[in-house]
Amino acid sequence: MYVGESIRTSLEEVKGHPGRSLFTLIGVILGTLALVVVMSVLDGVQLAVWEGIEDLGFDGVLVMSKKEPTERTERAKAHLSRGLRVEDARWFEDADFIRATSPVGETRAVVTAGSVTRRVDIYGVGPAFAQIKNRKALAGRFISERDYLGSAPVCVIGFKLKEQLFGLEDAVGKQVNVGGRRLTVVGVGTKFNMEFVNDDDMRKETGGIYIPWTVYRDMFGRASAISYVLAKAIEPEKSIDAEDEASRIYKRAHNGIGDVRIDNVGKEILKERGEIVRVLRNWRIIFFAIAGVSLLIGGVGIFSVLKISISERLFEIGLRKSMGATNGEIFMQFLIEAVTLSVVGAVIGLAGGIALVKVIAGFFPAGLPVSMFGLSVASGFAVSIGLLAGLYPSVTASRLEPVEALRS
Repeated sequence: MYVGESIRTSLEEVKGHPGRSLFTLIGVILGTLALVVVMSVLDGVQLAVWEGIEDLGFDGVLVMSKKEPTERTERAKAHLSRGLRVEDARWFEDADFIRATSPVGETRAVVTAGSVTRRVDIYGVGPAFAQIKNRKALAGRFISERDYLGSAPVCVIGFKLKEQLFGLEDAVGKQVNVGGRRLTVVGVGTKFNMEFVNDDDMRKETGGIYIPWTVYRDMFGRASAISYVLAKAIEPEKSIDAEDEASRIYKRAHNGIGDVRIDNVGKEILKERGEIVRVLRNWRIIFFAIAGVSLLIGGVGIFSVLKISISERLFEIGLRKSMGATNGEIFMQFLIEAVTLSVVGAVIGLAGGIALVKVIAGFFPAGLPVSMFGLSVASGFAVSIGLLAGLYPSVTASRLEPVEALRS
């Protein structure tokens, strides 16, 4: 019997017994639907979390701040070190595991634009700050090396502050008064993804202002201008090597005085990424198991319906075998019918899953793409279940004797 004829016979069975077919395929439908939806949601959550972590800007980052020497001998020789300074950056020029450093100064000041006044966070940064913290401008540009070296009176304002000061107007090229000094806006910061990674520092940055560190130093004092120094490892996985190297560099630069604290934030972020991957992997296993149970139930249904179908068509089987149909042809007929039933259920489930993903995509700020992996796995499972469920009934039908089948 041709494959096309077997498929046609299967579809006729589905059409002829719609109620029975629906209850038979409900497990396959729910299983495939669940796999598509769950895999899409988990992929969407993972993507949103990764974007949030990237927006934190701490991948491979070291934060180096001032601290008091703890050892008695170091305290006695504390005068030999001038403490944390921007000039220390020259010691990192030939570093093996650190590719960029930037001073950062933080304070609060009053910002005025037209009739609007706000008290916001001010960040004095170096030209490598954007590279280190993965910061980009939504409009205009970020602080450049030319701004830094020339102490240019420019600034980049946060996304939220731009809305407060200028509303829907274009802020680039406008001027703001920061702590009594007039600065030109050259860029607007991006809007961070804080749906799954809600961080106070990111919230502060969206409502703050970046200015060249040299301008910040002149405005708020040379002695206390620097709050901390940021350094970026050549790769996130090299953050521990970068930490050790930074410790050696500061020991040498500060004459052995341990007056700089090094916080390896990048190492913690790497650890958190691994933990998130583990949690999501466990959730995938759980939902795979649940969907697998639904598909197995669907397989039992297909098995039962195929047995019923064979018992109802014994005369047909006996007639075909008496006319020369081989065991292999009978076997393939019923196996193809089993797979066709499973594929029909899978198609309905996949269509429902895609539709449901489109509906819930509105709850994700970055959207929710349909998981191609989920589609392929669900389809593969459905076909496999059809094959396994139809194997035994097809073998049974193929081994029937023509005379016994006709008599039955």
